[in-house]
Amino acid sequence: MLMKIRLTSALVIISCSMMAQEPDANDAACWQKCSHAFSINGQQSINFYQSPSMNKYDVHYLKLDIAVEPGSRAISGTSLTSARATAAIDTFVMEFRDNMIVDSVFINNIKLPFTRENDHVLVRLNPALPAGTNINALYYYRGTANSIGVFAGTVSSNGLIYSASLSESYQAREWFPAKQILKDKIDSSDIWITTSSIYKAGSNGILDAVVDMPNNKKRYQWKTRYPMAYYQASFSVGNYMEYVIHASPAAMAPGTIPVVNYIVDNATYFNTNKPNIDKTPAFIEKMSELFGLYPFKDEKYGHAHANIGGGMEHQTMSTMSGFGTSLIAHELGHQWFGNNVTCATWNHIWLNEGFASYADYLMNEKIPSAYSSSAANHMAVLHNEVLASPTGSVYIPDASIYDENRIFSSRLSYSKGAAIIHTLRFEMQDDSKFFQTLQTFQDIYRDSVATADDFKEVAETVSGKDFTDFFNQWYYGQGYPTFNVDCSRIGDSLVLSVNHTASAPGFTPVFKGLYEFRIISGLSDTTVKVYITSNNQQFKFRSNRVPNGVEVDPDNWVLNRTGSITTGTNDLNVSNEVTLFPNPTYGKIFVAYPANWFKTIQVLDISGRVLTMNNLPQGSNQYQVNATFANGTYFIRFNGEGKFAVKKFVVSN
Repeated sequence: MLMKIRLTSALVIISCSMMAQEPDANDAACWQKCSHAFSINGQQSINFYQSPSMNKYDVHYLKLDIAVEPGSRAISGTSLTSARATAAIDTFVMEFRDNMIVDSVFINNIKLPFTRENDHVLVRLNPALPAGTNINALYYYRGTANSIGVFAGTVSSNGLIYSASLSESYQAREWFPAKQILKDKIDSSDIWITTSSIYKAGSNGILDAVVDMPNNKKRYQWKTRYPMAYYQASFSVGNYMEYVIHASPAAMAPGTIPVVNYIVDNATYFNTNKPNIDKTPAFIEKMSELFGLYPFKDEKYGHAHANIGGGMEHQTMSTMSGFGTSLIAHELGHQWFGNNVTCATWNHIWLNEGFASYADYLMNEKIPSAYSSSAANHMAVLHNEVLASPTGSVYIPDASIYDENRIFSSRLSYSKGAAIIHTLRFEMQDDSKFFQTLQTFQDIYRDSVATADDFKEVAETVSGKDFTDFFNQWYYGQGYPTFNVDCSRIGDSLVLSVNHTASAPGFTPVFKGLYEFRIISGLSDTTVKVYITSNNQQFKFRSNRVPNGVEVDPDNWVLNRTGSITTGTNDLNVSNEVTLFPNPTYGKIFVAYPANWFKTIQVLDISGRVLTMNNLPQGSNQYQVNATFANGTYFIRFNGEGKFAVKKFVVSN
């Protein structure tokens, strides 16, 4: 979706489209933030209310027949909702903002009185309708929609005049009577938009007809027969030209998918943005290969131009402020993740935003010529934004479910959301299973809703791996690890000692999982993979190389920072300068050493496994080691800059 910032009664648009002559110039700063809208609107977060009575029916069909003019938020017309009662209903309720005027309501062709309350329309039914009853609710309405749900205006730089809806997350009620519950998708819809004949109107699905109307108007009759979440219903009217191209996914050869673009009728603007718009078919083809065939193949994909501050992934026709490459890829990715499969509740917006953001990354990886920077840089930008703050979960807690700033957090829902998908791909160590997971998830939950736990179950089934720790720490948990690593030569082996500190230890104290370390040496570098299960672990590799450095996560698969890196490969062995007693020991052992020579002390078992690792107090020359181990032989290793020492001791009880 886009970036929409509302401060009290003023509307401030942060638009990535104003740089019309440089459509990709702002991608580095705006590529994710411009992809969804959120409001700084504390009152909405506190006062939002949905009547529980709406749980008594399922919506099957929506028909909107409205009149809209570019540059205006005034709307008039009718809304027909067809539903089926799932329980006895004595009052039919839909959400609709109180500032909009309802002239009349008909239930099953009978005009009935209604009341307005807390942004709801309530129609008393007498007698009550029993479960299983079909309900047709027709509303005649008019009014000027609030600016948080309908955008209207002009763009001086290119001459665009527009009016467009934007309903995510709770703004459908701003412009038509709606049931704003994600789990109840609308099975099919007709959206008819009447506007002056010099303009065009875009919406969901297929343009079934354009009908001449009185007073030099035209009615654009769009229809879609795919299930659709309530916030996806859309309109965009403006002084548009039409530009149609076609995508040819291999899975539907020789068939094609039309890509219908309604863009301001300005030749200079069009010619500037055409190269990016023309990337859309290749993106559709590649995403169809990676995620499964474009889910709305029997209708279309496309873009409608409106200055909404970024982009909004309206089903089959995204509304776009501009045409940057990343914005195009992100909104297209939503057609799978967000539209075909929708988050079951706003707690799990990751399934929409994280995956759409990762779809953009994947296009950078798979079609690098379409982007002005590398996929590696793309992921680095994501990581840098996440690492800017130490806390915050990708999961939206219930307390924040009406806080759009939290739902559409650029750092958490978008950047961290995409970053942890990248990490999950690394954990699988099998791209075929990773992409099979995405396709299976799309197949199982097609035209429906899902939670992150549903996705986890699919990932575990396809990969055969357990991702409980992964989701607990990366999705529900908070923060990231900072690694402190020592790589030392011991005999004919390299010993990699790893510990890490967590940025939010009160929430996620340990980050388990697969990590890579690149050991740098004068001969050549060696990359090793290790699985972290706890803190202060040691890993041993047979090698004759002399390490002089370690790079943590060299290919940036995992969110992390690097702390201290030490190597003991060129160090002077000063074991003779260290004493320890008693030896054998019965539980405690004391060590003495020259001050300021060493930084850390480790206890290792006979196999070289690190049992404990501690920092030595600065300036100290003695230390007490807890040696309450099972009977046997152990080693103490001291590490410092340019020096190391190893002493053997025996535990005998």
